[in-house]
Amino acid sequence: MRISLRCFLSAAATAVVAAAPLSAQEPTVQPPTHTVVRGDNLWDLSNTYLGNPFLWPEIYRLNRDIIEDPHWIYPGEILRLPGGEEVVAEVPRPVTPGEPVEPQRIEPAEQNVFAKVQPPSDTMAVFVPGAMVEAQRRPTVRAGEVLAAPFVDREGGPRGFGRILKSGDIAGIAQASDRFRFQAFDRIFIAPPVGQVAAEGERYLAYRLGPMLEDQGQIVIPTAIVEVTRAARSDVAATAKVVRAFNEVSASDRLIPIDTAGVGTTDRPMQIEDGPATEIKWIYGEPVLPNVQSFVVFGVSSRNGVRMGDEFLIYQPGTRGDRDELGDPEIRIARAQVVRATPFGVTAVIIGQEQPAIKEGMNARVSARMP
Repeated sequence: MRISLRCFLSAAATAVVAAAPLSAQEPTVQPPTHTVVRGDNLWDLSNTYLGNPFLWPEIYRLNRDIIEDPHWIYPGEILRLPGGEEVVAEVPRPVTPGEPVEPQRIEPAEQNVFAKVQPPSDTMAVFVPGAMVEAQRRPTVRAGEVLAAPFVDREGGPRGFGRILKSGDIAGIAQASDRFRFQAFDRIFIAPPVGQVAAEGERYLAYRLGPMLEDQGQIVIPTAIVEVTRAARSDVAATAKVVRAFNEVSASDRLIPIDTAGVGTTDRPMQIEDGPATEIKWIYGEPVLPNVQSFVVFGVSSRNGVRMGDEFLIYQPGTRGDRDELGDPEIRIARAQVVRATPFGVTAVIIGQEQPAIKEGMNARVSARMP
């Protein structure tokens, strides 16, 4: 029986296409992800997926294109997670010869107006159809870092504070109604700070007292931001909700008005030589290996002229050599930016790191000043 060349080539092509789905099912490495839901934060996600809440900077570093401020993540965001195993990725179905192919749909440019674009420098950029337009410079200090940063105050902390009183939710189980720990979006009853009317929409910073620093003052540790949802009356407490939790929030936490003075500036610090010297007095959370985004407290204050936005260099001093040996040069360890400056102390966040060891007692000096 004769078989034409055309029929033979057609049969061969059909066999190749039929075999294609088998090879398309090979495993493809995909990073594990987590879709953010209401109440999530990097601290809890790190504890859940990595087994250690202090490893949250690892998740932050993998998602810098999504997370602008590590203290703020939003429902619906898909975050990449460290590690993970191979999974089978979905592969498009091969097209059979002769099958009509649907043309790829191209969305109009207007659909991508809100697409995230990585800015080329320290400016904020917006995407408009056909052009990249510089909108404004990024703030020198992020509001989220200022609100979450511990700071030094007088012994006993701020005066005239308010309080979280108790839960404003009624649970189905009687024992659960008597709650002393809260999280984001929980309803609470509060007594506002002295002189505050607690109007609807007003926000306060919840905090607890930390350790006393010798010759400096009391560490104040922010725990949450609460927002008034129903104003206080003469004989009735105000109702509020926890809109952001930085730490464990409890019924014993105190409240003060939120102060973000100076946060909006876009001025940049100027490098200086031989700035005021000090040392690290305290490291927030006492981590084994502090790293980028860790908060440190220095032994200087606003009385020394230190301001929000100033930068510190943390270093190991060099040594002088003698006649037989050369001395050691100074070793740069990390850079830190001031996020809180009070008359009692200065808090900074680590923004760059060259050496792994950041410890209390290490030397530091002002390396850049705000204009």
